Formats: sequence, structure tokens, C-alpha cells
Amino acid sequence: MLGRPQLGQLGTWRHALVLMSIAGCSVLALFGIIGGGNRDERFEAKQITVTPAGGDGVRIREVVDEDFGSEKRHGYQRIIPNDFGVPTEITASSPNANADVSTATVYDNPLVESTRIRLGDPGVTYTGQHRYVLTYTLPDAQLSTGKLALDIIGTDETFETGWFEVVISGFTLVDPTCNNGSFAAVGGCTLTPEGSDYRVVFSPLKPGQGITIGGTITAITQPVLPPEPNLPKYRANHRVSLAIGMVPLGLLGAMAVFVFASLRGRNEVFSGGAAEAAYGQLPAPGTSGVAPAVSTSLVSDSRLQELATTEFVPPKGLDPWQGAVLLGESINDATVSAWFSALAASEAVTLAERDDKLVIGIGRRRSELDPTNAALVDRFMNGRAELTLGTYDSHFASAWTAVKAQQAASIKASGWWKRRAPSPDHSAASGPLAILVVIGIVFGILGGSLLSAVLGLLHALPLAIAVGVVIPAFVALCVYSALLPVRSATGSALALLTESFRRFLAASEGRHVEWAWQQGLLREYSAWAVALGAAEAWGKALEQSNVPRQDYLYSSPLLVHSMAGSFSTSHVKPSSSSSGGGGFSGGSVGGGGGGGSSGSW
Repeated sequence: MLGRPQLGQLGTWRHALVLMSIAGCSVLALFGIIGGGNRDERFEAKQITVTPAGGDGVRIREVVDEDFGSEKRHGYQRIIPNDFGVPTEITASSPNANADVSTATVYDNPLVESTRIRLGDPGVTYTGQHRYVLTYTLPDAQLSTGKLALDIIGTDETFETGWFEVVISGFTLVDPTCNNGSFAAVGGCTLTPEGSDYRVVFSPLKPGQGITIGGTITAITQPVLPPEPNLPKYRANHRVSLAIGMVPLGLLGAMAVFVFASLRGRNEVFSGGAAEAAYGQLPAPGTSGVAPAVSTSLVSDSRLQELATTEFVPPKGLDPWQGAVLLGESINDATVSAWFSALAASEAVTLAERDDKLVIGIGRRRSELDPTNAALVDRFMNGRAELTLGTYDSHFASAWTAVKAQQAASIKASGWWKRRAPSPDHSAASGPLAILVVIGIVFGILGGSLLSAVLGLLHALPLAIAVGVVIPAFVALCVYSALLPVRSATGSALALLTESFRRFLAASEGRHVEWAWQQGLLREYSAWAVALGAAEAWGKALEQSNVPRQDYLYSSPLLVHSMAGSFSTSHVKPSSSSSGGGGFSGGSVGGGGGGGSSGSW
């Protein structure tokens, strides 16, 4: 358990993690990372306007509304064969995306040299719908032949275009032609005169369908650019609604886990009131045919806390570290530190602060230790009269691990838990939290590709809703697993007595310290204060008391708390660093110049 051991208390950090997981799912939904729908990339609309550019050239303006869907793209891309010359005078703009222009010569077909125009920034990506306006000149459209033969778009298009308009302005044509379909297809559309212009609209233009327009030029006039079409409606999304909905969904999943853990982790207590719960006894083992003198019932951790009172003495027969395990339901570095504080209290070892370092020595009552604890002391001292902490010591580290193992064996044999007894590898939350850590490590090792693949699957709305329930529920399982261990009636009784004494230590005043000093209990109570997370409160009470400083400063168990960093660095090993087509007839699809394909990059 993280933090101070308190009966029935869940650290605020646990609730905060659950709320953060709910908020995280909501944010993912709001930005369309999950639940945004697996939207395919497509062109919503295009308007291509062709006008004369002087000499043999034509000026082309493309107004493109491209929807990148769920994909991350830098911007619009256009590939144009150079059969009408390398495009010149290229300009671009966008009201809602970067439209920087970059060009390159490419050979999509080994026999056809083309110019690739890209709009956007290599360091910026977009999803969803964006408008681009691209204008360029094809300088050698061979207008001097008296013929217009222009491929508006080739047959290499891979995206559907919802609405595609072609406008020819500044030309007077005889027998205007329009061809639409696969390569060499004839007809399929009509270039209709409208005033001085010619228009054709496709709704939709399917992938792989090319467009070629043509006609005999009888006059070239002053062109009039048509207005840009209105922005198309964005494809509907439900991001805000889904983000809001993630909150009750997440709360529902988390609360269900909390209720389950609370019910599953109820503790057995002696029936009656607070006194019976703390002092009641079960019939002796082996009795049969006799009704139990005291019955038991099940209560939650929070209810067990309500049964605690305030006691001025620690539970008889318990060591401070055992009290810490009874409350925190975890065997960890804190319980080993509590073991050291008890050694100092019994004067089996001495503690002293010297040059900002903690020094451990052999105490005058070392010989009174039981064989198990004596062997552990000998193990970390390793024949030394004094041991200075603050740097890694292999003997100290070995003993530290052995103390944890000894504590685990003792707790396992105690009978204080009926289910999920604490151990160094299975504390109140270690199981699910370990799973959470492993998942994080896997994603970290395999990198963003795995994460992107998973998030891609989660664009589907049903899966996103499932995530909104499952992720907070899983996080809740991780953090609320602290509620799952079940104490036996005896374990509950001892936990109540320990919590009652912890309350006394946490609320102690100078007069209480003076009483303990007068009774010869000052060192023992100080060890308990370290074990139960009340060292700071007990230390303040010491400073407010009339107890002579020399009676509690030297070799005080409180040094285990104030010099905790020395313990940590001494048993934790430092980590090592390591560092186209020819012949411009216009009589069929692909029979003109220009054309090419469009898409994104």
C-alpha cells in the first residue's frame, strides 16, 4: 500500500487515478482518437477551372475539398505529366490548413516524366476535411494548333469525388467534347455552354474514371473565374456527445468494480459492538458439538474503521511491523523499516546520525533477540561493529530481502487473513497494478505502430463505447484491489486495536509523550509511530514535551523515519547507465495533355 497505513482508508491517489482514466477516455473521444469512426479518405468536392494563359499556355485553378478521414495527412498532392510542359507559376492557399508548395520531378510511369506538387508542411498532419486552392500554368498546351485537348484528371485516381465540376472560360469552342470513364473511353459526358463558359458536373466521380475535354478553338476571350463553391458540409461526427457520454459510462464501470471489491473484500468480525469486534474470541480449535460462544459477521473496510476507537497502549504480543501489515495489508520497504525501528526500540541495535549519515551499531540487548532476528542482524552487520548507511551494501541488501521473506512467512502462518494475505509479491494492489505496468511496458517497447493499430480499431463507435466502460473499470480494479483482502475475525480484532493505537499516536500531545517517558515506553511508542505512519505527529509532540532531548535524540527509532533515504540507498542497487500518353486529340479519355492524379501525402 502506498502512503500511511490506515484501516479502511483508500488513498486519494486511487480515486484520482480512476477519475483520470475516465477523463482520458473522454478526451480521446473528443478529439476523435477513439469513436471517431473509420472514415475513408475521399474528395468531397472539386472545381477545376481552365482559362487561357497567353501563348500556348492554359491556367488551371483547382478548388479541392479533401477529407482525410481518420488518416493523418500533411496535405493535398497533385501529380501532372509534363507533356504540356513543366507546370509554372504555382500558387496555393487554404483557409484551414498549411498550403506551403513543394515540387519534385517523378516518374510514376518510367516513360512519363511528371511534376509532383505537394501542399503542406512535412512536420504537420491533419485529419478530417480541409480546402485547398491550387493554381498553376501548363505553358505548352499547343493551343496554336487550334485545338483544345486537355486531360482534366487521369484514370489513376484512387479516391471518389462526391461532386466534381469542370469550367472552361475564355475560349469559344466548336464541337466541344467531353469524355469520361476508363482509358480510351469515348463520350460519357457533355460539356454544356453556359453564357461564355462551358461546364460539366459529375456527382460523384468514381475512382479510376478520367475526364478529357476538347474542341476546336475559334476565339480566345477575357476569362471570368467562377466563384469558389461553398464549403461542403462536414461529415457528421458525435465527438462532443461521445465525450460527454464517456463520463457516466466510466463512472458506471468504476463504481461497479468498487461495489464488487467492497463486497468481495468484507472482513470477518466478532459480532456485537466495537468492544466485541476488538476483544471477542472464537471457540478453541478442535471443539465440536458446542455452539460458538461468539458469532461472526462480515463488514467492509470502511465499516471496520468505524468500529475503531482510541487506545493508549499497543496491541499485546504484536511487533510494530505486524501492526503496519494489519492496517496497510502490504509487505514492503515500510514494513522492513518498521522492523528496524523495533530493533532500535529494544536496544538490540543502536542508531546514530553522523555527518548526515545513519550509523547502525550493535546494541547492549542484542543477545536477547530470538534466533531468527539475531541471525538477520548478524547478516546485515556481517561482523562489523558499525555499519554506515547511505551507499549500496550487498550484505545489508541481502538482509533486507531476507526480512521481507521472514515477514511474509510469519503473516502467511498467522491466520489473520482468510483470502489474499499480503506478501512481498502480492500486496493489496500489486496484481492488477503489475498488469497495468506490463501493458505500459509492452506498448513502450513495441512503439507507436502498435498503439496506432489499436487506436485504429477503436475508431468504431461500439468499441469506443466499450473502451469507455472497460478502461475505467480495469483501472478501478487495479486501484480498488486494496479492498479485496479478507481478514479473519482475529485479524480484524488485531487491526482494530492497531488502528485505535495509531489514532492515539497521530493525535498525541506533549503530555502523552511525557507519560510514555515516565512509564519507560518512549522508545517502544516511537517505534510504533514509525510503523504506523505517525512519526511526524509523535515527533512534534516530543518537541512540545518536557522530555530531555538526550533521552530521545540518540538512538531514537524516529531516526528510521527521518533518515529513510539512507535505508533506501543502502539496499537498492544503483542502475547502470548505457549509454500519360501522346497524341493530343481530345477524342477519348487520356487523349489530351496534363491530367495526372491527385491525392494526399
